[in-house]
Amino acid sequence: MIIDAHTHRYTDEVIADPITFANRMGEQKWLNMVMPQGRPSLQGWSDRNTMLNDMDAAGIDRSIILGWYWEHSSTCIEANQWCRQWIRQDPERLIGFLSLKPGIPRLIDYLEQAREDGFQGIGESHPRAQGFRMQDKEWMQAMQFASDVGWPVNFHVTDPGGKDYPGKTVTPMEDFLWLADQLPDLKIILAHAGALYPIEHSVPENFYFDLAACPLLYPAQIYQELIRHTGAEKILWGTDYPLRIYPASASSPDFLSFLEEFTQSVQLEEEEMQAVLGENIIRLLA
Repeated sequence: MIIDAHTHRYTDEVIADPITFANRMGEQKWLNMVMPQGRPSLQGWSDRNTMLNDMDAAGIDRSIILGWYWEHSSTCIEANQWCRQWIRQDPERLIGFLSLKPGIPRLIDYLEQAREDGFQGIGESHPRAQGFRMQDKEWMQAMQFASDVGWPVNFHVTDPGGKDYPGKTVTPMEDFLWLADQLPDLKIILAHAGALYPIEHSVPENFYFDLAACPLLYPAQIYQELIRHTGAEKILWGTDYPLRIYPASASSPDFLSFLEEFTQSVQLEEEEMQAVLGENIIRLLA
C-alpha cells in the first residue's frame, strides 16, 4: 500500500477566490504564501476529482489531508469542517488531520469529537508562524491528548540555511526537542525531512520525518543519506500535493513525479521501501 503522508486540500470556494477567503478570515500569511507578490506562485490547486484521479494515476492508495498552520483558531475550525466532510465522503482514500491553535473553546471536548468523527492526527502545525509558543498551556493540553490517544502530530520545519520563500519563518529545533522530552510517547512528525537535522545530530526516539516538498529543497541524493542516518522506519514518503514541487518541468501538481524520483534514487530492500511508502505511517496511525 502506498500512502502520501503529507497533502493539503481546499474547498472549491477557496480555489476560485483565495483572496476573498483570506481577507474574510484574516489569513494574510497564508495568502502571501499561495499568491506571493512579485514572484511566481508554486501553489497548485486540486478539487476532489482531480486529486483522486492524480492518486489513481500514481497508484496512491490513500492520502493524509493535513490541516494548515492558520493564524486564527476560527479558521482552524472552518478548515476542520471541510476536512470532516472530505473524510466522510472518501473514507477509503483520505485520512484527516486537524488544523489547530490555542483559542478553540472547550478544546478537549473538541478533540474528543474530532476523534469520534474520524480524525487521526494533528497538523501541519507551525507554532511560531501561528503566533504562540510550544510551551503554551492550552497547546500542551492538546499535545497530551494526542499522546494519550496515539495521534501523530505533524510540524512544519524550516531549513534556516535553505532557499528563501514567502512566509518563511524559523522553527528552532529546540522547540521540538523540548516537546519530545516532555512527551516521550508523542509521535512527532517533522515535515520537509526535518531540515535534514538527523544527518548531523542524534534525534529522540519519537521523531519521524516526512519528505514533503523535498524536490524543491534538496537534491535527490539526500534521501539515501537521510535513511542511512535515521533508518527506513523513521521516514514517511509524502509530496505536499498540490504544491508544484517540480515547477521547471510541470505546470500542475501530481503524485507520480516524486514517487518515481524517490524510488529511483534510493537503494532499499523491498521491506524498507514498503515501510517508507506506507507501512510506517500505518503503524503511526494504529
